[in-house]
Amino acid sequence: MATSTLSTTGRTPVEGVRHRTTARVVGVLFIVATVTAIIGGGLVMQSLDAPDYLVQVAAHEGQVVAGVVLEFILALSVIGIAALLLPVLRPHGEAMAVGYVAVRTLEAAFILMATTTALLVLALGQDGGAAAAVGVQPVGGVLLSAREWTYFVGTMPLFGVSAVILNTVLYRSRLVPAWLSLWGLVGGLLLLTYAGAELLGVESAIPLQLLAAPIAVQEMALAGWLIAKGFTRPTPPPTEPAPAGVARQGA
Repeated sequence: MATSTLSTTGRTPVEGVRHRTTARVVGVLFIVATVTAIIGGGLVMQSLDAPDYLVQVAAHEGQVVAGVVLEFILALSVIGIAALLLPVLRPHGEAMAVGYVAVRTLEAAFILMATTTALLVLALGQDGGAAAAVGVQPVGGVLLSAREWTYFVGTMPLFGVSAVILNTVLYRSRLVPAWLSLWGLVGGLLLLTYAGAELLGVESAIPLQLLAAPIAVQEMALAGWLIAKGFTRPTPPPTEPAPAGVARQGA
């Protein structure tokens, strides 16, 4: 009797290996995106947050450039995650899968915009000297405002929206455990709340940054799950036995 080439999940062995590889790569990219966002943003903002930021960026050119490179890697990681997840999510909702890719691509564009503003500030400060810095201070202020705008109006809300879309599809499809996708769904909504509060200038007795913590931790948990376990699928319902006397196909 011929053996079946389908696994218990309904995928061929080749498809199973492909999904497993995709899950691992996506998990690694999630980690890369988080690490580059934290370290890259920290390296850039360490100089930009200083009162004499134009002088500081010129004095720490290598540090700023390293931060910019990491932010560029962050943008590439975001695009890579979206591209790899598209064929995985599409069978469970065409519109939401395409929407996820669109939102993450737009997020990457805002990251690159923020990176560009940092490079422009660096260029302004490279003339050297406090006198030169004072002369271009208004331009530098506009660039810093633009970078802040890309974060609170673009990058952070788009990341929150993408988290809501992704985890909604993951919950419906059961590609990961329900608790993990629900965690991400709540985390995405909290991040959107944080972004809205920052835009509206809401004052709070507790640091609003705490609202961003759940999705940050969940993304690392999701990355670990994908690397270790991959995507899961519910076992398909058992097929009814063939009527007596009917030969099974392939026997």
